[in-house]
Amino acid sequence: MSTRITPLQVYKLLPGTNCKKCGTTCMGFAMKLINRQARIEDCPLLTSDPKYAGKLAELTKLLAPLISASETLVNIDLDKCIGCGNCVIACPANVVLDTRAGKGLNPLSDEVLWLVEDGKIKVLHLEKCRRYPPHRMNCNVCELVCYSEAIKVVA
Repeated sequence: MSTRITPLQVYKLLPGTNCKKCGTTCMGFAMKLINRQARIEDCPLLTSDPKYAGKLAELTKLLAPLISASETLVNIDLDKCIGCGNCVIACPANVVLDTRAGKGLNPLSDEVLWLVEDGKIKVLHLEKCRRYPPHRMNCNVCELVCYSEAIKVVA
């Protein structure tokens, strides 16, 4: 299982002045960073005041998985994938798009999020994931059933 990044973790690495130069309070900014509605650079104090250089470095490291993740905040490591198909048949969105997935079978539709092809997961339409904006549902079924830890939900 991946470790979730919490607003409090992010908040502790912000200046904590609530100056609102980023447009909100520090806790609000922490939430925006996690939801990828803001960038670290949007905090002028953090990026320009040398006394926050340590916090900036820690925050950059903490948020690296979020910054590198797909829009759904799901990272897929194809090198770790063993092609078991658990994610394909457990994914609620996949089941809706092709009922074969709900029966434990590889989907035939090219409209699904993903399927197994040549022994690996093949991503077709990750934008149909329930985690994708604007809905951004807190679904992590794919990660829970991925025994090879190839799928990580980062927020």
